[in-house]
Amino acid sequence: MLTGLSLPVVDVSGHRSDDRGSTTAAAEAIGAALTDLGFVSIVGHGIPWDQVEEIYGWARRYHALPIEVKTAHGMGPANMGYIPIGGAQQGEHPALNAAFFMGRPGSARNRLPDPEVLPGFEAALTAYYRAMDELGHHLLPLYALAVGMPAEYFDQFFDPALATLRLTHYPPVLAVDGQWGIDPHSDAGFMTMLPTNPVAGLEIQEPSGTWRPVEQEPESFVVNAGDMLRRWTNDRFLSTRHRARSDVPFDRYAIPFFFDPRVDSVIDPVPSCVDADHPKRHEPLVYRDYLQAFMRRGYAATRDNS
Repeated sequence: MLTGLSLPVVDVSGHRSDDRGSTTAAAEAIGAALTDLGFVSIVGHGIPWDQVEEIYGWARRYHALPIEVKTAHGMGPANMGYIPIGGAQQGEHPALNAAFFMGRPGSARNRLPDPEVLPGFEAALTAYYRAMDELGHHLLPLYALAVGMPAEYFDQFFDPALATLRLTHYPPVLAVDGQWGIDPHSDAGFMTMLPTNPVAGLEIQEPSGTWRPVEQEPESFVVNAGDMLRRWTNDRFLSTRHRARSDVPFDRYAIPFFFDPRVDSVIDPVPSCVDADHPKRHEPLVYRDYLQAFMRRGYAATRDNS
């Protein structure tokens, strides 16, 4: 049995209140956690927890819809939407989850169920999306300060952010050896925020290579760095591999929020992370190019087979 891993806990309430000392302390703590592990637990985030629980409820109701209703607004190469079980795969076997993806409210890329099928769904997800987008922008200065850059350094790349809300369903189905709810992977972007889950299942791979389940802080967000943040920091921050178990005997849901830069952002290691002892490890990269390759590799529905 794997032993649980407690993540570093950072309270960002003082930073949200513009307390300079709290901002400095939070930035240092986040920087240390992302350098050592790539994951951190955020409290004092300002998101009402009943709003989080409401979205968990909408995830249950959405995934309970008939399959023909969900596939009518399926995900494709140019749009968000639904991906059924078997539609995501990065390892030998398909991942045992179904998911609904929603981008910026009002975007033409979003494909949602008809309002009469699920009344209130779009309004609830829109309100939550905007709250999480605001939280992501509140956290950006901490990331900049953590690497010794001015607090506003990352703002230009997130105006607006490329943020995505995902409602994931892990049904109680049998898995074969080497099959997971979500395959071991690192995230593509900048920052992922995952609220405390009433059903455990997240595991992360420590730098030593050991996989360990995450012990969750109540009413917190598990926050991890993605591949673009790793490149931006010249590999100072870790983009840690993680996975979701699929062996629980009942339905499990997750609602990660991916907070990423604009697709036209050029990701080049920040000056403070490059010096004689830490030479530049990555050439400039346009985020769009990396993201498109990441999605095509992991999601069959995003491949243009025409």
